[in-house]
Amino acid sequence: MRPFLSLPWKILGITLGALLLMSILLTSFTLVKMEQDFRLQQDKQLLLRQQQFNHLNLLLENQLRSWLESFTDLVELRSQPNFNTFAKALANHYDAIAVHLNVESIWLLDANLNSLYASTEQIPPSVLDVARQVMTEQQPQSAIFCASQCTKLILVPVQNANGDIAVVALSTTLLDILSSLKQGIGSEVAIVRIDSADNSPLRQFELLSLSNPELMRPVFRALSNQPSLQEARSQGIDVELAEQHYLISLLPLLAQNRSYYLALVDDTSKFVKAQAAYQRQIILFACGCFVLLAVLIYFSTLRLSRRLLALAQHLPLLAQRQFRQFRQHSAYDPMLFQDELDVLTQAAYQLSVELEQLHQQIEVNTQELENIAMFDLLTGLPNRNMLQFQLKKCLAGLERQKGSIAVLFLDLDDFKKINDSKGHAAGDQLLVEVAQRLRACIRSADIACRFGGDEFVVVLTQSNELDYPYQVADRIFDAFKQPISLGAQLFYISTSIGMTTTEQHDVSPDELVRQADMAMYEAKDRGGNVALLYDQEMYQRLAQRLVLESEIKDAIKFKQFSLSLQPQIELSTGRLAGFEALLRWQHPVRGTVTPDEFIGILENSPQMIELGYWVFQRSFQLAKELIGKGYPDIRISINLSAEQFLDPALPALLELWLDDLGLSAQHFELELTERTLVQNIDITLSAMRQLKAQGFYFSIDDFGTGYSSLSYLKQMPVDIIKIDKSFIFGMLENDADYQIIISTIAMVQKLELKVVAEGVENRAQLQLLKQHRCDFGQGYYFARPLNEAQLAEFLEHKVPNGYLMLT
Repeated sequence: MRPFLSLPWKILGITLGALLLMSILLTSFTLVKMEQDFRLQQDKQLLLRQQQFNHLNLLLENQLRSWLESFTDLVELRSQPNFNTFAKALANHYDAIAVHLNVESIWLLDANLNSLYASTEQIPPSVLDVARQVMTEQQPQSAIFCASQCTKLILVPVQNANGDIAVVALSTTLLDILSSLKQGIGSEVAIVRIDSADNSPLRQFELLSLSNPELMRPVFRALSNQPSLQEARSQGIDVELAEQHYLISLLPLLAQNRSYYLALVDDTSKFVKAQAAYQRQIILFACGCFVLLAVLIYFSTLRLSRRLLALAQHLPLLAQRQFRQFRQHSAYDPMLFQDELDVLTQAAYQLSVELEQLHQQIEVNTQELENIAMFDLLTGLPNRNMLQFQLKKCLAGLERQKGSIAVLFLDLDDFKKINDSKGHAAGDQLLVEVAQRLRACIRSADIACRFGGDEFVVVLTQSNELDYPYQVADRIFDAFKQPISLGAQLFYISTSIGMTTTEQHDVSPDELVRQADMAMYEAKDRGGNVALLYDQEMYQRLAQRLVLESEIKDAIKFKQFSLSLQPQIELSTGRLAGFEALLRWQHPVRGTVTPDEFIGILENSPQMIELGYWVFQRSFQLAKELIGKGYPDIRISINLSAEQFLDPALPALLELWLDDLGLSAQHFELELTERTLVQNIDITLSAMRQLKAQGFYFSIDDFGTGYSSLSYLKQMPVDIIKIDKSFIFGMLENDADYQIIISTIAMVQKLELKVVAEGVENRAQLQLLKQHRCDFGQGYYFARPLNEAQLAEFLEHKVPNGYLMLT
């Protein structure tokens, strides 16, 4: 037995755990956000300091350039023939310049970089390099060079009266800039030389210039964790010294040399202390909340626990049929506000009342129900008798209480094929599995019945939701998507569902079942595996269907059907390759009946096989006539229905008729739809190979509109693929249709098959199909379907020599 843990403690533990997790997450997020904000602010400060440094650097340059321009004007350089006087003036004023402008050295170089004046014994190579650039560009230049210390160079070109160019070079230290930068940003500033690589620890560095040596040297010596140079540039370096915290930020000083940096040292002690204090406050606040919430939750759930335990203790009285004792023990004193416990207690009270009434009713009806066989022996589901009884009961309930009921009529698609191929025992096993899946798809208040054979009826009681029947139908479809295992084989079963609903109590049960039955047949006509709701038009369509089926029987009897042939043209040459045999019905009263009106009914009627064999015989006769008229290579394409294709007598009958007429099967092409091909792949392949051995060609009709599969296509002995006319119609306007056509042609030709394009109606379509090497075409552009009289005229005037003449 599992240990008992009280509900208040469970709720308390779960709530506190959730609060703890939430507090940890919020605290972590806050601290991370605080750190991110600090880093973001630091980045902004670094950018601002970089800009200030650049600004001070520019001010220094402008100051020295302005002085130099004033000095050249003062000595009237532009009116002098050479630079001698100017050089003497620089020498005379050098001391004053050095004192007032903080200039360390001055050089005057001619156009060949020869020294005209130098305050030092040697001219540094860096000065000569920049001077050469000045002479080339004729523009002032400035640069910073660092060795044991960093020096700022400003070089300006000057010109005398003869137009000769010389370069004046001034060097100054960066101490003034560093001092001004410190005053502007409030941070200590230093120039540092670092020789470490980007990913190496920051060990080797040299402090060149410092704004506050007493502070900055100890700070730099305190670097203990030795971060890498890359981390120092991107994140800065945190240093703790004498219980004070400092942040060292590095800014590159020279673009051409990454060894020299401007180091900024900020005191972050206040921020670190504030962050620590904030963490302590968060922890204390969370602990206080936990304690307070624990007390509140425990006492709040204590009443809940006591009430639930009391109710659980008295529930067994219902099983013992002690309904009144249960109501006495479950009574309680109501509080000011109701809650879920009150609702539960009231529901239990009402349940006891209804159970007592139900028990009384069961006792009254038990004797009557025991004498009635109400269930199906095979599946255990209620049978028709129970269906009638339950429907009457549900309809009577609608008189007492408003609502609605729904009836779903189910018929398994292609169940007969499983019965015929695997035997009735396998069919019975499948029905038992279907019944189990139906039970799992409905509520306990709903009813699933076996109506007979492979038909089932589901009654949904009090289905007040308008879409509830559709929800149940979807659950049934989902349940049937899983295969059913019978022995070592898996079978996929689908079902067609007809539905009807009513809110009227005076409708007969038989009428509801009839309506659902009609809706089911409508669903089957739409291909099966679909659910349809009954409407009045279904009754009218059913009546029309019955009339049409009767007329089809008469049409076969009185030979009202005929064949028309539509030519198929070889696109590359215009040769007449063959015809497709199309069935036509000439009604004595209604006139010509279109194939769309009767083909669907024919395919689901027993007359289909009889009429199909007539089509074969008549096609054989027409082929014999065409061969006699001088078309020895003609081929007629005949549509083959699924029922006739699987007829075991088909190969023998075709061979007999061919022998009677002395024809070869190579003059005929059997057209199958994609749906026919994949219904039962093993049986399909066997039948196709038998007919293929006799010499018949095979084509797939309406390719691309059904269940195409390349794996099936590779297995089947197919010779020709017919692209459905719906793609041909849209190929000029719809790029998707056009891409489907050209990719289909390319794929089929890779498989070494032929392609026929159906529905060619204009020259533009023809040209595109020829451009992509489509083999054959068929459509109104070449000719409409031709009766026998039209066929003779077509052969005489349109294809006199076997090749189509297009006007």
